[in-house]
Amino acid sequence: MRQAVARAPGGHYVLDQARAVEDVLFEDLQLRLGGMDSRYYLPGPAGTSSAEGDGPDRSLQSRFAALADQSLEQTPDSAMNRVYGRIVNQLLPDEVRILTAMSDGSDIAISHLLARGGRFKSSEHRVMAFLSRVGNESGVMLAEAVPHYLAHLFSLGLLDGGPEDTTQTAKYEAIENGSEVRAACEMMRKESRLRPVFIRETAHLSAFGKAFWTACSG
Repeated sequence: MRQAVARAPGGHYVLDQARAVEDVLFEDLQLRLGGMDSRYYLPGPAGTSSAEGDGPDRSLQSRFAALADQSLEQTPDSAMNRVYGRIVNQLLPDEVRILTAMSDGSDIAISHLLARGGRFKSSEHRVMAFLSRVGNESGVMLAEAVPHYLAHLFSLGLLDGGPEDTTQTAKYEAIENGSEVRAACEMMRKESRLRPVFIRETAHLSAFGKAFWTACSG
């Protein structure tokens, strides 16, 4: 049917409009389910005007100049220490628990819930991402924030992803049979007639993450 519509006069416009409608429906579904996007959004830059008016912030310029001077004097080790220091300042206690649990080099099971289907059966949107049992295994205090923690650790370059680990089938099934995940799947089927699909992956410390762990854990 899609090909037939595309061949008709104005067909491409009709298809584009239908896709736009589907995108809105998917976004509404994602908000209703409370799903997390896999991307980690960093805060926007702060304003650079000075408190005294609309002119340039002299303190900002002096800080930038100081960094430029330091760049001429630093060594690879001192530069790396500053990188690690900035990362430490961005970590939360629960995230350190997760890193500790992964410090033995093991892969953890991760599953993403996608919604597939729609009018032309070709749309695909991620509804819930970075679902994992690592929070339960590492004893985090805010288990519902684990997807956010993992997304953040990926964004910092501390974690790398990998393919599904077939030896962890039981863990994937435990993830995908959680009450919130089942409720999301049921809502998709009943209210939106979408097909829930799980993408199974793994995560482990990246080479950078291992170096960071070694430097920070002593």
